[in-house]
Amino acid sequence: MKPALPGVEVRAVFGDASDVTAEQIYEPVASASSGIWRIRAGTRTAVLKLVRHSSGAHPHWQSGDDPAHWYYWRREVDAYESGLLASLAGGLRAPACRFVAERADGSIALWLEDLTGAAATAWPMERFSTGALHLGRTQGEYAVGRARPDATWLSREWLRSYLLQRDGDFELVTDDAPWDRLPGSSMERVLGMRADQQLFLGSLSVLPPTLCHNDLHPANLFADGEASTAAIDWSFVGIGTIGEDAGNLVADAVLDFHVPASQIDTLYETVVSGFAAGLRDAGWHGDDDIVRLAMSATLAAKYAWIAPAILRAIADDRELLNRRPLLEAMSWWAPTVRFLLDRADEARTIGARVR
Repeated sequence: MKPALPGVEVRAVFGDASDVTAEQIYEPVASASSGIWRIRAGTRTAVLKLVRHSSGAHPHWQSGDDPAHWYYWRREVDAYESGLLASLAGGLRAPACRFVAERADGSIALWLEDLTGAAATAWPMERFSTGALHLGRTQGEYAVGRARPDATWLSREWLRSYLLQRDGDFELVTDDAPWDRLPGSSMERVLGMRADQQLFLGSLSVLPPTLCHNDLHPANLFADGEASTAAIDWSFVGIGTIGEDAGNLVADAVLDFHVPASQIDTLYETVVSGFAAGLRDAGWHGDDDIVRLAMSATLAAKYAWIAPAILRAIADDRELLNRRPLLEAMSWWAPTVRFLLDRADEARTIGARVR
């Protein structure tokens, strides 16, 4: 689908409206996005993202019109228009905003810088270390002294709201589930991780707050030289806890098939080390166990739904899991369940020690 390209917008971005083409680069599953395109005008490019409130798309990703909603539909627009995303320091940055236009159909056109660096979907392990370092430096500034923003449209306790979307298949855990398909897992361990979800969230609630992206997966991260890493899609930006974004990055890298499951423990240690180093660069002097607690508690709380989702796919004899053939997806997801259960044990152990 080709987007409308009003001349006034194209001229504001490129200076003229001639020789313009559009290439769709993302088919949205979330209801507040109507699509994302790369727009070319001669040799110059920009990304056009159309934002609007609707009831379409996946049921887990329905936008709201209340600024306090976990998926407030125009949060990313507000983040750009407020100047927040242009003010990030420490190494993590957002694409530059070229132009914002409210359209007559109720949508908002965000014209953004077209990033050219490699996406984290293809990063080597050492680049994850660099990205974690930049994330730590940026979030460390907000954790140790830089004034955190307090606008009403910022998300708050985003993770708690997200979890409400993800409990639908949990009854399958106590059925005659094929636990032999989940090596390193058991009904008791999976039930224990879910039962301790409030414990993990409680651990996060007393850790240093910071500005969080809240959707930091590999498709949203781009290498930007050695000095910075760029992150796109700030639809959930808000105040959270150090470690939430770093933990999310580790799990999604494997669950979305970008880092082999055999490397998930190495990836975790790489991100822990890089993120902790970035926090220290920003002036944070906490113990590295706090970083581990923040990341492990996030992983244990957020991804308790993964094992039930696998069991649902098996019970329903589905052909696909996360858009991959079931057996192929299982070779990535099943080891991730073992990793998540180990993180739950880590969060319990460190949490008991630091409380």
